[in-house]
Amino acid sequence: MEGFTTVQAPTTADSTYSVSGADCQVLTVSMPPDSVLTSQPGALMFMSPNITNKTECGSCWRTCVGESCCKTIYNNKGREDGFVALTPSFPAKVIPVNLNTVGKKIIAKSGAYMSSIGDVGVTAEFDFCPTTCCCGGLGFARQSIYGNGTVFLEAGGVVICKVLKEAERLIVDTDSIVAFQHGVSLNVQPLSPKMCCFGGEGCFNTTLTGPGLIILQSMSFEKFKAAVQPPPPVPENDGGDNNG
Repeated sequence: MEGFTTVQAPTTADSTYSVSGADCQVLTVSMPPDSVLTSQPGALMFMSPNITNKTECGSCWRTCVGESCCKTIYNNKGREDGFVALTPSFPAKVIPVNLNTVGKKIIAKSGAYMSSIGDVGVTAEFDFCPTTCCCGGLGFARQSIYGNGTVFLEAGGVVICKVLKEAERLIVDTDSIVAFQHGVSLNVQPLSPKMCCFGGEGCFNTTLTGPGLIILQSMSFEKFKAAVQPPPPVPENDGGDNNG
């Protein structure tokens, strides 16, 4: 399949960050003096003693796109280099995206944001088309991530990237979208009545049309929850009779 790339655990040339593990990955960020790292609450695994952290309230729009309105800020106010290690909120991979290489803006799935370094902001964009907002997989409020830094997304299973050419179209499962470059067009394609009832794919598939980067996952958080959810309890029969 031409153009598809499986995301591997990367290490940057300047050792700004590294991603460890094949799955349930750990992001370790090197923090020189006066550097700042932002993450979702509860992501910390460990950090060096010279790092301080605090919680700040971000934009209320964050809650519309599945993120906490609060964010954790890590600072290195010492004189020596430090480090912070973070983990995703579910068994997932860490996907770094340098916003400077994708037009400084991406649209991401609700809850996909994990952490960021540099000047990165998170807000909401609204889809006013009834068809795509209800059936496209991203809902009415889409998570918009913008700026000049690097954002780290969390995605489950095998993660695939592809840069779509101008007018190139790809049909994807609605739960498989992680993020796509601003400028990629999202639409839906209805399925036949037989596929809707028996195909297991719902009533619509999502279509993505280039140009731009798209990121897909094989095991979304929704699929993961369905896989590990225990079966409903079976009502017990006490063996008695109702004859009085």
